Amino acid sequence: MNFREAGKMDVERIALLHADSWRRTYRGMMPDEFLDGDVLSNRVQVWHERLAACRPDQFVFLAEEDSRLAGFVCAFSNEDPTWGSYIDNLHVSHESRGRKAGAVLMAHAAKWLNDRHPHAGVYLWVMEANAPARRFYERLGASNAGIVDKRDPAGGSAPSCRYVWKNPQYLADAANMMLNIGASRQGCKE
Repeated sequence: MNFREAGKMDVERIALLHADSWRRTYRGMMPDEFLDGDVLSNRVQVWHERLAACRPDQFVFLAEEDSRLAGFVCAFSNEDPTWGSYIDNLHVSHESRGRKAGAVLMAHAAKWLNDRHPHAGVYLWVMEANAPARRFYERLGASNAGIVDKRDPAGGSAPSCRYVWKNPQYLADAANMMLNIGASRQGCKE
């Protein structure tokens, strides 16, 4: 897998992966009408806005495999005075799940955040019903700091958990440990 920062030319690819990920993950958590209808145009608009201007506090990083987008992460440094830097998106394609792309993307985001605000916390939101994502963030050392109803782009709301890390280095260490454990297990196969 290859990893690189995203640019304006990546809007459509990111939006397609984002919409597909939501359609597969958020059935029953977001309205089917939105997931089957406007989700792609909604995501194209969001990613066009995000990648149209170079924001110094924004990091969008891609995982690619054979010219196919395997995943992406989007983070904003020091976004909140209480909680710190915000990881707004982590999505891995259905075909690339289980191949450590998510952990590598989180490690890159953690390094970028650590270079900018090493003492700030890191947080993200995940729907309470999204148990696989919650388990992944817990394996990455995050703790659930509370559940609140959050509005979603479809106009609804759902209970969402705020997952936190005390600083970016803590996240980076946990991601690297996850990657090393995976490498060790791969090395033991016969």
